[in-house]
Amino acid sequence: MANLTVNRIETYAAVLEDTMTRPVVVGIDDLEHSARAVAAAAREAQLRSAPLWLAHAYHWLPPVVTGVMPGNDAPEGAVRDAATELLARAVAHIHAEYPDLDIHDYAMSGQPGPALADLAEDAALLVVGGRGRGGFTGMLLGSVALSTVSHARCPVLVVRGDDTAEPASVTGRVLVGVDVLPPTTGADTLGFAFEEAALHGYDLRAVHAWDDPGYFYPVAIGQYPRETLNEMNSERRRRLDALVAPWRDKHPDTFVETQVLTGPPSRRLVDSSRMADLLVIGGLRYLSSPGIRLGGLGHALLHHAHCPVVIVPEN
Repeated sequence: MANLTVNRIETYAAVLEDTMTRPVVVGIDDLEHSARAVAAAAREAQLRSAPLWLAHAYHWLPPVVTGVMPGNDAPEGAVRDAATELLARAVAHIHAEYPDLDIHDYAMSGQPGPALADLAEDAALLVVGGRGRGGFTGMLLGSVALSTVSHARCPVLVVRGDDTAEPASVTGRVLVGVDVLPPTTGADTLGFAFEEAALHGYDLRAVHAWDDPGYFYPVAIGQYPRETLNEMNSERRRRLDALVAPWRDKHPDTFVETQVLTGPPSRRLVDSSRMADLLVIGGLRYLSSPGIRLGGLGHALLHHAHCPVVIVPEN
């Protein structure tokens, strides 16, 4: 098992070396509603010395109106021109703050989620905002963000929160949710979390949360005795430390802490995200098609986390 872990880390390291030149892709709606996503993507590209790709997907349907000839390209051309102008303004805005950044822009025709995922197939990171101009006050997560995650083949950063200027770092911490029971959280997720902490100079907190079934069904099965619960927590802590240990050794300059919490994982991770600048979790790839399969935990965190969330695709 130890050799397998080391081999997986070495394999990830080879992939990571390649990601330093692979682009960071950000999907933009408009500058007002995409400010935080664009700022986060520019920062990630700068830290990686990677190119930044700005993308805007426009979707035009020919009107079904008497007197409009099918195949008339003029309306679609106008939409395409507007998208190109939007991207040009975004590039100029970013260049003003990051003059040395290598920036490319792409106007794409199609549904935003699949189009962004296709463009970012080989990207180091794909960044989207939590909700765009189609959202409304109180909306938890936009349809484009969910669609992008479900089609993505690379890690996706969903920048939640109000779309204003990029906030300063509050905690200097990356939080990674870890499953210690099979299927355990893999090298892709742990490797991404540790590298992200190292790039930003942040601390890293690895959290495993699990449910005590007796908490929900005390009458039927009774809650675990305190001694048993302590033993189970200790065993899970041992497993968590074992999963983290190779990455801790690989990043000796990163301060690392591990924590085992009892209770609903989604609630515990949402609460823990209050004291983090970034939350990283894994998401299983679909077996029959590209994309990330979001479970209940992923949905809960994307909707309720108090910081940006990265979903890393895992096999």
